[in-house]
Amino acid sequence: MLKRLTLYLTIPIAIACPEGEPLIDDGQNVFSNITENTEDNKPQLDCVNTFATMKTLPDTLSEAGLYQDILTKEVHQAQWAYTPEFQFWSDFADKERWIYVPECEKIDTSDMDDWSFPVGTRFFKEFSIDGRRIETRLILRTGAGPYDFLYGTYQWNDEENEATLAPPEGVIQAKGTNHDIPSESSCRRCHGSHPEHGGRPSRALGFSALQLNHDNAQIFLTDLVAEERVTHTPLVPLSIPGNAVERAALGYLHVNCGVCHNGTRDGVPQTDMNLWIGHDETTVETTSAYLSTVGQANKIFNDQHVTARIEPGMPDKSSIIYRMNQRGNNAQMPPLATHEVDEAGLESVKAWILSLP
Repeated sequence: MLKRLTLYLTIPIAIACPEGEPLIDDGQNVFSNITENTEDNKPQLDCVNTFATMKTLPDTLSEAGLYQDILTKEVHQAQWAYTPEFQFWSDFADKERWIYVPECEKIDTSDMDDWSFPVGTRFFKEFSIDGRRIETRLILRTGAGPYDFLYGTYQWNDEENEATLAPPEGVIQAKGTNHDIPSESSCRRCHGSHPEHGGRPSRALGFSALQLNHDNAQIFLTDLVAEERVTHTPLVPLSIPGNAVERAALGYLHVNCGVCHNGTRDGVPQTDMNLWIGHDETTVETTSAYLSTVGQANKIFNDQHVTARIEPGMPDKSSIIYRMNQRGNNAQMPPLATHEVDEAGLESVKAWILSLP
């Protein structure tokens, strides 16, 4: 059986993000280095899912199915805890993640870069600061369409015995911290379906083939294959390529920048920069991140004497480094969900640039 982890949590206030309008449906991609599982992919007739599909966001987190008992913070046994190898920077907040996949369905993994999750899937991510729970975010898949998702954020009360749905505009400096609960628009800008684009078709940015292939994943791709929870199996090991320096930089750009700067229907259209690492990009020099940045002229941003997106050997001349080091202005990248520069992430990308010939 897949590992189901029991963790301990407390109470939130939440924010609802409505379903977005479709942009462009560019179909599905099927790659040559995966194979379809030939076993019956249809649900078994005697199978019963733990949870019914939610069509609206509940008012409180205790109604969402994350907890068996919210007072004791016992997580429901149907939830899987997981940890992505590379994580989005959130200003020092600690995060925990869980997913519920309906037991009678499989994850469609025919596109290893964008898994399609069955209707009824629920994603949870909890944010804590200095041991205090601030918010728990929820993504619901409500239908089979590419935009049939709901997003909500729940803010914990001081007693940490309940969390309630936050208003659409979000909450600034939630619970007296510097942590902001995102607006509904921000949810869609990161995950997808915003009019200005951003996000990935899967909507689940950290639960993926590349992100679950490490020792601390809690749930591994091999587990999903063994339990027949996926439709296709990779024929080769999947990992971000390179040595330790290269992987640290590419992994950072993949998760912090590639969720918007990518080549899918949801990627931002203003630039051709693609920082998402594809599962079949097996050398550093053939990654979209390398090809669209190293030695490439800036198309939009040319301020502060930068000379290229990435100038080999010269991080101070690279616009990516300049923008990663900005906060509180239009040059800031990522533009959302952070007020503090990620010094460790910045140094990892600098180290890679310094290594480039």
